[in-house]
Amino acid sequence: MKKLWISIVVGLLIVPLLFQAPAKAAVTPIRIIIDGVQLSTDQPPVMVNGRTMVPLRAIFEAFNAAIKWDQKTQTVTAVQEDTTVILKIGSKTATINNRSVSLDVPGQNLKGRTMVPTRFVSEALGREVGWNQTTKVVTVTTPVPAGVNTAPVSGVTTQDISDFGDGRDLQISFNRVADESLVDHYRVLIVKAGNSLDLSSALAIPASNYSSVMVTGANPVVKLTAASRTADGEVIKSSQGYKAYVLTVGKGSNLSALSGSSSTITLTNNIAPVISNVQVTDNGDYGDGRDLSVSFNKLADETKISSYRIFVVKAANYSAFNLAKANSVVSAYYTQVTKTGANLTQILSSGARDTDGALIQTGVSYRVFAMAVDSSNTANNVLSAASSPVTLSSIGISSLYVTDVNDYNDGRDLKVSFTHAADETYISQYRILVVPTSYYSSYSLSEANNVSGANYTAVSTSGSSTSLVLTSSTRDVRGTLLKNGINYKVYILSVRSGGNAGSNILSSASAEITLWNDFSMSAVTNLSVTDVNDNGDGRDLRVSFTHASDETYVSQYRILVVPTSYYSSFSLSDANNVSSANYSSVGTSGSTTSQVLTSSARDVRGNLLKNEISYRVYVLSIGSGSYAGSGVLSSGSSVITLLNSSSVSAVSGLAVSDVTDFGDGRDLKVSFTHASDETYIREYRILVVPTSYYSSFSLSDANNVSTYTSAGTSGNSTSIILDASARDVRGTTIKDGISYKVYVLSVGIANYAGPNVLSGESSVITLAGKTPLTSVTNVTYSVDKGNLLIGFTKSSNEANILEYRVYVVPSKQGFGAADALGVPASQYKAVAPNGSNPTVAAAARDVNGNAVASGIKYKVYVLAVANNYGVQNGGLSDSSEEFEL
Repeated sequence: MKKLWISIVVGLLIVPLLFQAPAKAAVTPIRIIIDGVQLSTDQPPVMVNGRTMVPLRAIFEAFNAAIKWDQKTQTVTAVQEDTTVILKIGSKTATINNRSVSLDVPGQNLKGRTMVPTRFVSEALGREVGWNQTTKVVTVTTPVPAGVNTAPVSGVTTQDISDFGDGRDLQISFNRVADESLVDHYRVLIVKAGNSLDLSSALAIPASNYSSVMVTGANPVVKLTAASRTADGEVIKSSQGYKAYVLTVGKGSNLSALSGSSSTITLTNNIAPVISNVQVTDNGDYGDGRDLSVSFNKLADETKISSYRIFVVKAANYSAFNLAKANSVVSAYYTQVTKTGANLTQILSSGARDTDGALIQTGVSYRVFAMAVDSSNTANNVLSAASSPVTLSSIGISSLYVTDVNDYNDGRDLKVSFTHAADETYISQYRILVVPTSYYSSYSLSEANNVSGANYTAVSTSGSSTSLVLTSSTRDVRGTLLKNGINYKVYILSVRSGGNAGSNILSSASAEITLWNDFSMSAVTNLSVTDVNDNGDGRDLRVSFTHASDETYVSQYRILVVPTSYYSSFSLSDANNVSSANYSSVGTSGSTTSQVLTSSARDVRGNLLKNEISYRVYVLSIGSGSYAGSGVLSSGSSVITLLNSSSVSAVSGLAVSDVTDFGDGRDLKVSFTHASDETYIREYRILVVPTSYYSSFSLSDANNVSTYTSAGTSGNSTSIILDASARDVRGTTIKDGISYKVYVLSVGIANYAGPNVLSGESSVITLAGKTPLTSVTNVTYSVDKGNLLIGFTKSSNEANILEYRVYVVPSKQGFGAADALGVPASQYKAVAPNGSNPTVAAAARDVNGNAVASGIKYKVYVLAVANNYGVQNGGLSDSSEEFEL
């Protein structure tokens, strides 16, 4: 039985410790050691809703417990000696020996294994469990009588494993005690050669002068640290002989034991001075030395070192770079670093140069050396090996060119194309700057950085290149709209982000360009579109526009309906190639057109117009006479999606109920059946309306409410309990004693022209106040055949009572409700409310965990414990009369 419960606790305690590791770190496997033996499970513990879950079957079977599974009722019954555990999957209540136990998280079936929560078993245990965070080992031991001797370890061995000149050089291994159930931990003690150590002296050594080793079920191997000390408190160092002892420390009052010593070992340092691990990374995008981050491991002994020097060498020349050349490099061509006593990381400066004297720049491959400078003799300087090569990436754009593509006499005539930077990690956007050459013979980065946001075109970093026709509202860098007959050059500004913000890069100028019209035609203006009917075809779409101001050379207009899912942009070339069956022709008569299309109208791809497709509309002006075959394309209309205006409907079956007693929105449950067709419904809004302020509540009122509870369209119905912060439509927190009606608003999807729809009202509901929890009375005691029997009169109202708890308390001890709530379950008797006045056997232990014994005077208290909807937790009775067994 003891081993059974020990095993269950092990799995439960592993999980929270397991998940303390960083999310991206490799997870160390958890091992479970029970009285020195490792337990194997085929399903590891898991975390569910913040609670740890452990496989029940693996634990019981490890101790030959009988397991019975009822597939029909989804119930598992486990029997081990005199303990029976019954758990139903999905239930928050289980039983241990016919006593009900509440679970924070219900039992669950995971990969064919029954998983139970920690709380289910942890409160029923009285076993000792240890956790080693470093080794990820849980140790479980059975308590043993005090005063038992532990055994000493054997095979204590020392090894010199490194050359730091301190405790990191020393490794100790030993054979663990065969039976570790009595062992609390081990202590590794280092003693100078020539000194000896006995058990009493070992036990007196302070914690700062030994290394602790937890029980893991395996033979330990201990690597000391730079701070490790001898038993005398001295730092471990080279050129000194040492012996190692291991003290086995017993649990509680169990006796400890000291091992024999290892053989003597003298730590030696055989390494010549060396700078190691020179690393170089490209950490920015300034296009200079600030992009280089250099790190390296300092010399172990810096006694004679005054500083370090960092040399950046072109990769093509690095093989010839040696100590003599390093000593001859002038100070302007290396970076000086002060020694700090720690390993160094240095970001170079914008003025940093390579050893040839050239400023560090993008596109050049470099290797880096570090040199330790001897304060008295340059011949003793120490030069590192070369780093791996690094080439700083450039964020500048390339292949910039501009073309005149249309004849609008504005920015739509100008197309700008360029290739993005190879590395956009630190670029937030590009800015297209159109510069009139009559004002700028040259254009600087400073001027580019100061251009107003209204006077450039921003381009995202998406993709590897950009080819963009500017808009009709595009302005040059001085704020003037683009137009024909002006000479321009275009620049691209790469805008930095993150720690490099402000260090932007300006491209070279494009070729100069002057925009010209090829003929005297112009595009239509004031283009607009509306959804006017519900036929589900072109008859739903009205197109309106103002004709060209001069129609002398215009023969007709073509209305082009373009599905946005196929065209991110639509060009004059695209428009000229549309088949005659796929546009609507309009004559030049009049100054404006407002036309509803026909049922046979098609988009430019030849598909009939229909609902739920997003479109933009363009109008193409077609030339006549000498301009026949030419055309001018308008800008696109706003996006329109044709929808039926009758497709949003109200919910039905609206009902409200008072379900709990928190005194806020959590008391109010709202249920309703969704609209039969939710195609055009985005969400439902639950509106709680105080009847004292609204004799009626309209759709207009509902549309203007800012305090509501949203419900999604998933499923056929909604049944939701509001949360504590829920407010009525006036913004006041929902509370008891106020009369409300509830409405549900069906909200249409975006771009939908039809109105929202308000449901009918619910019945009036007034949330009731809380029911108080009353204490039990008339607590009595009696003794029957050595058993202490407790009787009491139940609470007058058991509606909110989860259980009663019976406590046996030494009569001289103060005891209140707060004390009662802190007593473990093993130290009181739990009684379920059943409508009658109970008489029950008291727990065998008092509230302090001591066995109830004769010769001691006691009193008995009974605590009424609230359920989840109760007002309070802890209605404590008056005490019984004082008694003695």
